[in-house]
Amino acid sequence: MKYLPTKLIALSNLISRLLTVSFFVFSLSLSPTFAQLNQVAQIEIPRNTKLQERISVLPLGNEGMLMTIERDVYYSRDEPQWTFYRYDTNFKEIWNNTFRIDDEFVFQQSFKNKHYLFWLFAVPQTTKINIVRIDFERGEIDEFKGDLLSEIDITSFKVLSNTAFIGGLFFEKPVINSFSFFNLKSKVLHGLFSNNQEISSLEVDENHAEFHVFVKERIKGKCGLALQTYSTEGKSLRTIHLPENAESNTFMNGKMLPLNENETFLVGNFANNCSEYAKGLYLTQLENGVEKNTSIINFSDLKNFFSYMSPKRQERIKEKIEQKKREGKDPNLSYKLLAHDLIATEKGAVLVAEIYYTFSRNPSNYYTINSARPNRRELQEDYRFTHTVICEFNKEGKILWDNSVVMDNLESLDLIQQVQVSQLQNRWLLAYLKKGRVFIQEVQDGELLGEKEEYEIKIDSTTSRPDEDANVAAWYEQNFLVWGVKKEESKQSEDYLKEVFYIRKLNYSSSNKSKNPK
Repeated sequence: MKYLPTKLIALSNLISRLLTVSFFVFSLSLSPTFAQLNQVAQIEIPRNTKLQERISVLPLGNEGMLMTIERDVYYSRDEPQWTFYRYDTNFKEIWNNTFRIDDEFVFQQSFKNKHYLFWLFAVPQTTKINIVRIDFERGEIDEFKGDLLSEIDITSFKVLSNTAFIGGLFFEKPVINSFSFFNLKSKVLHGLFSNNQEISSLEVDENHAEFHVFVKERIKGKCGLALQTYSTEGKSLRTIHLPENAESNTFMNGKMLPLNENETFLVGNFANNCSEYAKGLYLTQLENGVEKNTSIINFSDLKNFFSYMSPKRQERIKEKIEQKKREGKDPNLSYKLLAHDLIATEKGAVLVAEIYYTFSRNPSNYYTINSARPNRRELQEDYRFTHTVICEFNKEGKILWDNSVVMDNLESLDLIQQVQVSQLQNRWLLAYLKKGRVFIQEVQDGELLGEKEEYEIKIDSTTSRPDEDANVAAWYEQNFLVWGVKKEESKQSEDYLKEVFYIRKLNYSSSNKSKNPK
């Protein structure tokens, strides 16, 4: 899940007195089922609405979680903008710290690795940057201020060792700056800066101390994907074009997973020519940075890609695919995919990807004061997710199994991952939140175990209304985090109602279903 800071805080000692942690068990099951989603712990924090306080939660797996309370402090320069709280998995506080940054800096991007959380700030229309680093273990906060070589529109941000890599556009051309935490100096990476290139994504490989840039290329009407690799110091190591024998397939993007010292997996989508719609997946094995083997998998080749459809619709589309194949034609099935990071397994890796399409809401007509003619408001492009594909492939690049989970046309204003993935022994839990309801599907070796289960996130135990503004995140094993804001009656405040932040730990207890009762 992507972590996005907002703006709030409260004094550390004050909030510490207001924090309450409660432990109890409360069933959240909606329907009669053997599986349960139980609430076992909760933190509640009174919210100061006059200061526009907000809360963010960052799961840290077995290491606990990081809670950030942020505050708009335009009228009080003595108070910090952020307070950080680190908790263990039982909601016991490990440390807390506060921080304030100069008002001229504006938040741009964040990045998390195993030990730190990094925030990138910049002064608009200047080269000034400030990178804030929070140490998960001790709660120490460090700042690294400096300048980029030129003013850019920042689009991406990663950190490898003690070097930050900041991608963006300079006069519509892609550029990446490396910024050293040692000497606070920056330089531009070679091999980019062309009108025919577009930065697709940035990847860091801490095991090999390498930084990778996936670059979309368009030359003489043909599109392709290049992988450029750099050292921690920003030295160009190699460039490969994927695939070497492209034919009519164009690789669109990529995710990397190092298998060992010499081998790396690349997984992504491919399309015809320069289309934005993917036709399937590619699996590429790299050995010492050189392409060893590439497998092409069309969506129509996946066993359960269409299982989200009704049986009749599945039958019709499969008949059309077979008819096209008999005629020697391409089925031409194209979709937009939002791929997750690869998850390493004993056999190889698991890939999860969400299928979506864009749509524009109906524009509203309104009248201006000086005109009787209606004007159309600018169209807002939103995203609608239809289903999620999950598949496992072995270390030779062969698909072992696949399946899909319907997402009921879940809508989002932002193109961000909706599905939370966690592992429960040899099973996978796929969960997503829709209008205050958590939907969970168990998958084992490509088989869906039982029906998709539904649970309501109640604002509190006194109301039946679900919290449609709640957030959910996979935490560790079968545990989830849920957080939001609720209103309570206030006896000590001037306001009749007070707002309270809540964070809950939910434990999913499986029904011990099995794909094979034998």
